[in-house]
Amino acid sequence: MGRHGNEGRREIRRELISVSPFLSLLVVLAAILLVIGCAALTRGQSDPGIDTDVGNPGLGGRNTIQGQIYYPSGRTLDRRVTIRMTSVRGGASSTMSNDNGSFVFRRLTDGTYHLTVDAGKDYEITDEKVDLIDTGTKRLGQTITVGIQLRPKTAPINNTHTLDAAVANVPPAAQELHARALVAARANDHKKAIELLTKALALYPDFAVAWNELGVQNMELGRYEEATEALRSALKLVPEALSTRLNYGFALLQRKNYSSAESEFRVVIEKNDTLALAHLYRGRALLGLFRDDKGEKELRRAIDLGGEEINLAHRYLGALYSERGDKARAISELEIYLRLVPKARDAEQIREIIKGLRPKQK
Repeated sequence: MGRHGNEGRREIRRELISVSPFLSLLVVLAAILLVIGCAALTRGQSDPGIDTDVGNPGLGGRNTIQGQIYYPSGRTLDRRVTIRMTSVRGGASSTMSNDNGSFVFRRLTDGTYHLTVDAGKDYEITDEKVDLIDTGTKRLGQTITVGIQLRPKTAPINNTHTLDAAVANVPPAAQELHARALVAARANDHKKAIELLTKALALYPDFAVAWNELGVQNMELGRYEEATEALRSALKLVPEALSTRLNYGFALLQRKNYSSAESEFRVVIEKNDTLALAHLYRGRALLGLFRDDKGEKELRRAIDLGGEEINLAHRYLGALYSERGDKARAISELEIYLRLVPKARDAEQIREIIKGLRPKQK
């Protein structure tokens, strides 16, 4: 393909992602993602939890919820805790995390699940909601990855040595400013949140959680250069924090620094190959670098892992197959995307593209 053709491809491949799956270190990756996350099942080659088989095989349960529990600083939990799960159809059940804070519930049917973590008297009881929704791809079921961030209790704590040191060492005034910033962020007052976080960091520059949150809030306002700087500062303090590294890669991706972004996502995947968002973003970065085969492989991996946050993979695969001249596969992927995201901002544009890909009737 000539130079002019490549320029046309860039317009398709390098369009900015129109979602905000930023991963706050005090907010579950979610979808995120996202989720946003976006969560990581880091470290540990041991079994990530006891399989209690809470799904009912008679209902055809094929889904899996897997997760990682983090201290308030973003460091992975280094002890076992009980995770309780409740649902309307399946009732209540529980499992234990492993020594690295990872856990898994298998053979789940579609439905809404609540995960509750009680990590002891120094932390708030955490409740996370996970929706397993039939997306029409039930061949292998879905695997949803969640991250659960522990929160210190707001009341004074006497046994501070049991708290994660990265938070216990933060001056109370800086912690208060950070807490107020989170309140402002939840109210969508991102400028106020940035102002409060900046003051907290002036008091305690080694506040990794605040640096990450500052990056997230700058991304909410489209300030990707400032976000990159903040997230880089966070990674200097907690280089093992995959959620922060995923945020950093996303900021680089939005700045169209595809090579550096791809490197960051690759590091995340090397630590945790089950993180769907990392595969989605790496696939997109690889397409931006015109490394099509590897990009396609990463997008396929994201789809296999499942979760609503990876719906964009179908959109990018549709564009890729269209460029290759494989119209049938392009139509299939784009139609899947519209079925999964019927109210997408570019839905009408994609419908027109599909019309153009169909054979002209004589």
